[in-house]
Amino acid sequence: MLQRYSECAAPDRIILMKNEVYRLPQNHREVQVLSGIAWITVDKQDIILHSPEKISLPPSKNFAVISALNYMPLIMAVCSTVDS
Repeated sequence: MLQRYSECAAPDRIILMKNEVYRLPQNHREVQVLSGIAWITVDKQDIILHSPEKISLPPSKNFAVISALNYMPLIMAVCSTVDS
């Protein structure tokens, strides 16, 4: 399921606090945790990423949902994998 992560030129930086949820846009499929722990759910699969892990999610018709685990803020960089 997980693919090799490729670097992108201009990632978006997202910060989530405990109990906040972020719906990852469908064209943003690459995620790197810069600080904290991310809980990602996509296509009925849960993925836990710790800093500095990064992944490239496979194409999906569903949105990925991301939340922070623990009390530490989650800081992540997300990149588009689809040309705009």
